[in-house]
Amino acid sequence: MIVHRRAGRLSILAVVGATALVVSALPFNPAPQAAAVESAPAAPAPLELELAWERVFMSSKSITTGSPGVADLDGEGPSVIVGTGDGLAVAMHVSDGTTVDGWPYRTSKSTAITSTPSTIGSGSTARVFFGVGTAEFRTKGGYLALKANGKKAWYRQVHLLPNGKGEIRGVMSSLAVGNLYSGKDVIGGSMGQMQLAMGVKTGKTIPGFPWLQADTNFSTPAVADVFSSTSRDYIFEGGDSTAGRSYYQTYKNGGHIRILSPKGNKGKKAPNEGIKCQLNTNQVVQSSPAVGRFLASNKVGVVVGTGVYYKNASDTNRIIAMNLACKKAWSTKLDADTRNSPALADVLGRGTLDVVTVTHKGTVYALNGTNGSVIWKRALGETTDGSVTTFQAPGENFQYVLAPTQAGLYVIDGRDGTVVAKVGDFRLRSSATVTRDPDGSIGITIAGGTRVAGSSGFKGVVQHYTLVGSNVETIDTPGSWPMFHHDPQLTGYSDDPLVAQE
Repeated sequence: MIVHRRAGRLSILAVVGATALVVSALPFNPAPQAAAVESAPAAPAPLELELAWERVFMSSKSITTGSPGVADLDGEGPSVIVGTGDGLAVAMHVSDGTTVDGWPYRTSKSTAITSTPSTIGSGSTARVFFGVGTAEFRTKGGYLALKANGKKAWYRQVHLLPNGKGEIRGVMSSLAVGNLYSGKDVIGGSMGQMQLAMGVKTGKTIPGFPWLQADTNFSTPAVADVFSSTSRDYIFEGGDSTAGRSYYQTYKNGGHIRILSPKGNKGKKAPNEGIKCQLNTNQVVQSSPAVGRFLASNKVGVVVGTGVYYKNASDTNRIIAMNLACKKAWSTKLDADTRNSPALADVLGRGTLDVVTVTHKGTVYALNGTNGSVIWKRALGETTDGSVTTFQAPGENFQYVLAPTQAGLYVIDGRDGTVVAKVGDFRLRSSATVTRDPDGSIGITIAGGTRVAGSSGFKGVVQHYTLVGSNVETIDTPGSWPMFHHDPQLTGYSDDPLVAQE
């Protein structure tokens, strides 16, 4: 183990730097192609990834479902931020993997961080937001904001019931940043019945919240300004549902895909009012919605996966798309659990957004955004608990798709589903995060866990790769989905204009 020192601080992590591991384009496919491609197959694009650095968390628990977040915290270029299963939050420079001064931050050891951090701002004014909690310790956790130096800015907890009573419940949902009331606000679901929306600076609950979600919510909300009647962001989220009646509303077993007013229940009689519209499902919706112009005639739609809680439910293993009136546009049944969140990306490079996702079975799908038909699918042969992300191939129009699995990260040519590279030899349960590194190269960060030798436990691992020979102005290109829920604010909203390719 190499112990790394920086600015007088002893890192609690091991670091391996500038490792000369190069992964070239791989001439293999783990499974036969199972669907015809809408366009002519393309030759696999050349790809070389080099391992720039690795960090190993010397703790008893690994990084679980939270993906690396991104922010410039100290003027030294972008940093990636991760949380661990034993409540540690760490920020690392993408340039060399060193820890940002003042970090890590530790919560209670019995309170895990299983969410992806959202971020706003840069330098000393930056803020980082986590949902804190795990189903293992449901009475602990809440909403956490950290300063750029890793110190706590504020922490909020939410109660189980609308009357303020009941056990305090944790937050496994990641928090999205949007303009709901005070210009910049943060919102996320909770494992109890109530969810909070708060001003980013103070953590003060904004008017219209807490909002009664009526059941557990694991879905990270999307936030988007898509209605002409207001300049504020509406809230798009999934949720669970159990049969019963509460505040004039009758609920059935299953789930919801709902659009909630930025005002929440403000001015309403009941704490569960304020919904613009809602599509009910007969299966829980634990996937996180993606919002963008992927429907026919370039109209805005919402697309999300479901879950597996209710046995024999017809919405199990489905990807569901709806319009802004909460009317189902299409529903496509895949080969396994669709809890992993879909991405919207121009994978073929034709100037349109399509839906890309991976099932728990490890099959990656590219679906036509207008009707849900399968463009291509690729069986990786590895269980998958994380969501796909994408980045634009340098000098090309198409996207590479990054699919995390329990055996590492697969890199896929978005034009036809060809696997062109695989990196990492440890378990990934979260998305890969793409950055523009300080030298202009494309960087890819993955975070997960590996088993501790002679033990049943896991330790956390973070690896950062660079795309050899790349030099780009930005990774935020139209039609890309470079991190979980699209961007550092976790808006889940792709609003870039696309130009149709001839």
